[in-house]
Formats: sequence, structure tokens, C-alpha cells
Amino acid sequence: MVSLPFLDIPPSLNYIAVFLTLRCHLNCSYCINDPQQEGIRKNLFKREGASLTPEEWVRGLSRIPYSDNLPLTLQGGEPMIYWGGEGVGEILKGLPHHFDLLTAFPYTPEKFSKSLQGQEKKFMRDAPYPSIRVSYHPEQMEKVWHEKGFEELVDRCAGLAEFGFRVSPNKSESDVGIYMVEHPDNHISTRMEDVYRGRVPFEAKEFLGEHDEQLYGTYLYPYSTNLISSGTWDKSLSCECRTTELLLDPLGFAWGCHFHLYDSWSSGGPLDAFEALVVRGYHFMNNETELFEHGKVSPIGHILDPDFSLETLKEFRPCHDYGHCIGCDTKVKNNRFQSLDDEDNAHTSVEIINIDFPDIIKKKLKIA
Repeated sequence: MVSLPFLDIPPSLNYIAVFLTLRCHLNCSYCINDPQQEGIRKNLFKREGASLTPEEWVRGLSRIPYSDNLPLTLQGGEPMIYWGGEGVGEILKGLPHHFDLLTAFPYTPEKFSKSLQGQEKKFMRDAPYPSIRVSYHPEQMEKVWHEKGFEELVDRCAGLAEFGFRVSPNKSESDVGIYMVEHPDNHISTRMEDVYRGRVPFEAKEFLGEHDEQLYGTYLYPYSTNLISSGTWDKSLSCECRTTELLLDPLGFAWGCHFHLYDSWSSGGPLDAFEALVVRGYHFMNNETELFEHGKVSPIGHILDPDFSLETLKEFRPCHDYGHCIGCDTKVKNNRFQSLDDEDNAHTSVEIINIDFPDIIKKKLKIA
């Protein structure tokens, strides 16, 4: 099979997200994959097996030049259950890249290491944060592990030291760390502090969303996530938007934001379009209007399209979903170097311009 051309990585590209699957072994009431954050994950993402094969992922991701400071981040859903638990190792074997992993750690350290098929070093690199970032979900894990969920998770992470991983309480010196969303229902107890202290890094991450009619998170774009739910306006607004990230869904489609990716998959995913794309030799750029219904949100490219270019990420595109944004897209956050850029500008995952605010909102925001 003919190799695909390399992609030219622009300096502005901050993150490469590879959503191997949107299936998950947990069923948390709060889930970032839920486009409206309505706690209905169990009713979403039911299509099993809808994903590229490991071989297809290797072919597509081979187009991304190796980089010391821009890893490929495997995530989901739960990426470790992709391809019957063997997929991550198969992808690692086929590529020379550094990888990050976002996981709820469904396996014991022994099974986790075995599933990597000897490729553990792909998750080991010098970085200001752990490459393997493990999510602690109290609601589900305490139930599954009989009120010892945090202890079990810390033991599993600490156990990676037996398989060559660096494990340190200092996050810049550890290949693995545990993170918990600061949802109002989640609390760091003295018991938890006693369990992780001196063993593995543990941090609480900002909760993004609404709880009891209160909005949590710091957002660059006003009302981007809660325009309708706050009662500010009764429908989403128009704007223009572009992404600073390469977001690849389980079928290899690239999306302009997390909301459009999640929304597509909560409706079943672009399976029919993918089947038609395969017939057309993956030539997405030349067949987009035939593959996706006019007027509906569509991807911005496909990783297996020979004509796909990351120049497409620089293009501002019309959007009519302002107000439905996923918090991780419009929150103010650090870039991949854990710092703001040289101009001290706030970093977000998307850049939005020409928001069509009604006059009443402009007045409230004091916009001329």
C-alpha cells in the first residue's frame, strides 16, 4: 500500500487527540463526552466496533512527523478497551512516536503492561506532567471496588513501577498520575490524602459545566457553554470558529471542535459516510458534499485522505452552535508546555470570532 504524505505540523497545533473509541466500561453521571452534560452517557455511544483498525490508525498516524514535545494522545471513552484490549499495543508497535494516554485504568498493572506488547517506553518521556493520566471517578469506582476505589486506583498506578515506569509523587518525574474532576459532589478526603501522599501525583481538575444552576469554569468566550441553559437566549448563535487541536474520532474523521465530534457520535456516528468514503479511496476533500447532508455539521477532513492537510485547521468556518460549546474547548487553560504563550494570551482549544450576539447580550457584556 502506498504511503500517505507527511503532514506539515503548524507551530499553532497544541494537541493531537486520537479518540480510539467512545465506549467505556464506566457509566458516570457526569461525563465530558456527553455534549449537553445531562448525565445520560448510558444512552449514548451505543455503536460498538465502529472504529478504524489498528493497521489503519498506524497508516494514518504515520503521517504525523515524530516530535519530542507533541505526543499523540490516545483517549476515548476508554482507550484501553479498544480492539478487545489489544489495540493500543498494536498501534504503539507500528509507530515511533511519543504517546500520552487518558484512561480510567480498567486493568491491573500486569495486564496493562502486557497489553502494551513491549512498547512501554512510548509512554515514557520528559514532560511537566505524566504521560499516563488516570481519571478517578468516585461515583463509579467506589461502587465497583466496594468503597475502596481510590485505594485500588493508587495501588494500580503505583504498581506500574514494577514494569519499568517511573512512579513518583512529583508529577514532572512520574509517568503516571491520577486526576479527579472538582465536581461539587467530589471531595478530597483525609483518607485519600493518606493513600496517595508520597506515592503518586494526584490533582483535582477544574469542573466544567453547571450544577444546581451555577456555572463552573473560567471561559474566554461568554455564554459559550450555557447560553440557553442560563436563560440568556433561547437558541444558539452564529459565529466563525477554528481549532488549535487535531481531533480524530474513532473512524479517523477530523473535527473542528469537541462538541461537533461528540454530537455526531451521540447520534450514532458518521458510519454511512465512512463506508462511502472507503469506496471513494478516502478522498474526503473531493467528496464532502456527497458524504454529508447539506446544512448539517460535518468533519473538516479525514486522516486517511491523501489530500488532507493541517492547513485546514487554520480556516475559520461558519458555525451556528455557539452556546453549545464543550467546556474544554472554550475554557482558559495552559498550552501543552503548561504555560501561556509568549504574548501571555489566554489559550483555548478553539478560536472564535464574529459572534452574532443580540443587542440585549451586547449591552449586558458592554460590547459596542
